[in-house]
Amino acid sequence: MAEQVLESAGHGLERVLSPAARWAFRVAMLVMALMMIPVFVDVILRYVSDGSLEGAYELEEFSLALVSFLALASIQEAKGHINITFVTDHCSERVRLLLETFVWCAGTPLLLTLAWRMAVAAMAKYAVGEVSFDLELPIWPVMVVCAAGMLLFGLFTLAHALECLGRCFREGHVSGGIMALVAAAIVLSVPVWFRALDISISAGALGGLAMIVMMVLLFIGMPIGLSMALVGSLGLLLLQPNPEAALAMIGQSSYSKGAEYSYTVIPLFILMGEFAYYSGISRELFYAANMWLGRLPGGLAVAGIAGCTGFAAVCGDSMATAVTMGSVALPEMRKKNYHPGLSCACLAAGGTLGILIPPSMGFIFYAIVTEESIGRLFLAGVLPGMLLAGMFIVYTVIVAVRHPELAPRGDATTFGEKLRSLKGVVVMLGLIFIILGGILMGFFSPNEGAGVGAACTFLYAFLSRKLSWQDTLKALHSTVTISARLMFILVSVGILGYFFAATQLPQLLAEFVGGLDANRYVIFASIVVLYIILGCMMNVIPMILLTLPALYPTILALQFDPIWFGVCVVLLMEMGQITPPVGVNVFAMSSVARDIPMADIFKSIVPYFSCMCLLLLLLVIFPDIALWLPTHFF
Repeated sequence: MAEQVLESAGHGLERVLSPAARWAFRVAMLVMALMMIPVFVDVILRYVSDGSLEGAYELEEFSLALVSFLALASIQEAKGHINITFVTDHCSERVRLLLETFVWCAGTPLLLTLAWRMAVAAMAKYAVGEVSFDLELPIWPVMVVCAAGMLLFGLFTLAHALECLGRCFREGHVSGGIMALVAAAIVLSVPVWFRALDISISAGALGGLAMIVMMVLLFIGMPIGLSMALVGSLGLLLLQPNPEAALAMIGQSSYSKGAEYSYTVIPLFILMGEFAYYSGISRELFYAANMWLGRLPGGLAVAGIAGCTGFAAVCGDSMATAVTMGSVALPEMRKKNYHPGLSCACLAAGGTLGILIPPSMGFIFYAIVTEESIGRLFLAGVLPGMLLAGMFIVYTVIVAVRHPELAPRGDATTFGEKLRSLKGVVVMLGLIFIILGGILMGFFSPNEGAGVGAACTFLYAFLSRKLSWQDTLKALHSTVTISARLMFILVSVGILGYFFAATQLPQLLAEFVGGLDANRYVIFASIVVLYIILGCMMNVIPMILLTLPALYPTILALQFDPIWFGVCVVLLMEMGQITPPVGVNVFAMSSVARDIPMADIFKSIVPYFSCMCLLLLLLVIFPDIALWLPTHFF
C-alpha cells in the first residue's frame, strides 16, 4: 500500500509539473534566441554611428539568468544532468536504485532551500528598490522568476525521490529505501549534530574532509552541480556561527553567479556551434577536405581529421565535433572499406581538437576559474592545436602507406572540383576571421565575440536558406539544455568557492606544495598523472571546475606560466576524452557506428593518445609553442 501511495504521489506531482516545466523551457529558448541580439547591435552601433546600445550588458545578464534557471526543471524531468557513472555502471540494479533514492532525497531539501533563499534575496531587492545601473530596471522580478525555476527544479526532484522510495518498497527493498532516506537526513543535518556534539575541527581540515565527501557523492552518481552545492552549503553552515548569514550568502550567490556577464560567452559560443552544425558547415568542410586531401594514402581519414580541425574553429566542443564529423565522414569511409576501428579512432581523436583550437569551451572555463584572459588563451591554443592535427594526419598517412588495406586512397579529383569545394571553407574562414580577428584587433571582447559569432553564423545560415525552422528550434533546444547544465554547475561552484575560500584550503595546498623539496617539473609530472587518471573517470568541464581552484595557486607558486599551463590542462583534458573507461568521444563515435565494437576503437586510438603525449612533452621543452602568439599579440 505504501509503495502505491509514494509512486502515485511522485507520478502525480510530475504530471502536474510537466506543463509548467515545458513552458519554462520554451521561455528559456525564446530568451536564448534573443540573447545574441543586444551584443551584436551594440558592436555594430559602436563602429557605424560611434554610439552604443544602452544597457546591453544588463540585458545579457538578465537573459543568462533566465536561461540558467528556467531550463533546470526540464533537465531534471529527463534526468539529464551531468554526473559521473564510472562506479554506478558496475553496480547491481538494486544498489543503483538505493543510491538514486539517496541522491534525490538529499537533493530535494537543498534545492527547495535554494529556491526559498533566492526568493528572500529578491524580496530584499524589492524592499530597497534596487534597480540595474544603466536601464534602471527593477532586479527583483527576474530574481523571482529564477527562484520559481529553482523551485520547479526542486519539486521535480521531490517527485523523483517519491518514485524511487515507492520502487524500493514495491521491489522488496524496504530496509534499503529507509536506510537511503535516513542517510540523506543524516547528511543534511551535519551542521546540527556537529554543534550538538561540540565537534571541533580546523577550517583547513574541514575543507579537506568536504573534498573527500564531495568525491564520494560524485562517484555514487549525484549530479555534479548538486554535489557541489550540497557540500558548499553544508560547509558554509558549519563555518558560519550565524546560519542566517550563510543562508543569505547562498541565496544571493545562486542568482549572482547565474547572472554573471562573463559567463554569457558559454551559451553564445554553444549557440554558434549549433547553428554551424545545422547549417551544414561540417558537411562542406569535409567535402572540401576530401577534394584536396582524399587522394593521399588514407585520404578519407585525413580529410576527416582536417574537417574536425576546421569545425573545431567554429564549435568549441569536443564531443560535438566528433559526432558531427563522424556522421558525415563515416558513411564515406564505409563505402571505401576502411578499417572500422581506425575510422572511428581518427574521428574521435580529431574531435578532441574542439577543445584546443579556439573558440574552446575548455579555455573558457579555465579563464572563468583562474580569471586569465580568454583572448590570450584562445591564441595560445592555435599553434598546439594545428601541430596536434598535423601529428594525427602524419600518423594516419604512415599507417595507410604501410597497410593500404586499412585505409585506401580516395578518388582523384580535378583542379576545378578542388576550387569549387572551397566555397564552404570560405564561410568557416570568414567566421574565424570575424571572431578571432575582432578579438585580437580590439574590436570587441571575447564575450562580445561570442554574440557576434552566433549572430553571423545565424545570418549566414538564414540568408543561404540552409537553416529550417525545425533546425533552428533544435539548435536552440540543444543550446539551452547544454548551457543550463553547465550554468548549474557554475552556480554550485560559486557556493563551493565561498566555502573553500573560508577554509583557505587552496592556499594551504599551494603553500604545502611550494614548500616541498622537489623539482617543480617533478610536481608538474605528478599533476599530469593526476589529470590522466581523472580523465579516465570524468568529463572536461567537471575536471576543470573540481581541480583548478586547488591546483592553480600551486602552479603560480611553482612559477609556471598560467597561460602555458592552461594549454597543458586542456591537452590533458583531451586525453581523457579518448581514454577508457569514460572516453566520451569514443562513446559518441560508438553511438554513431553502433555495429563497431568499442574495444576496437579504443585499441586503434592508442597511437593518437601517444601523439598527445608527445605534444605535451614538446610543450614542456619548448613552451613558446603555446606562448609565442599571445606574447606577440598582447
